[in-house]
Amino acid sequence: MFSRKPTGDPAEPPAPVLDDMEAARASMLNGFLVMQEALAPAFDAADGMRADLVARGWSPAMAEMLVATWLQRTLMNLTPLIGGPQQ
Repeated sequence: MFSRKPTGDPAEPPAPVLDDMEAARASMLNGFLVMQEALAPAFDAADGMRADLVARGWSPAMAEMLVATWLQRTLMNLTPLIGGPQQ
């Protein structure tokens, strides 16, 4: 009689409480995942450009250097600057 559990719908378990450090880690992780998804097309294009240059007879080292320069400039253009024209 005293060992019986109450009948009915069990209550939802409480949501875990995150301390400030865990909340900051979760926020950073989410930001990194969003950034990875946004920048993936630029890295894919760079891989394709490098493969195309090598297929056209460029040396792999020169193709890598050209594509690295292009990728660096592309990433700089995609990064908003404080007070810059992209705001």
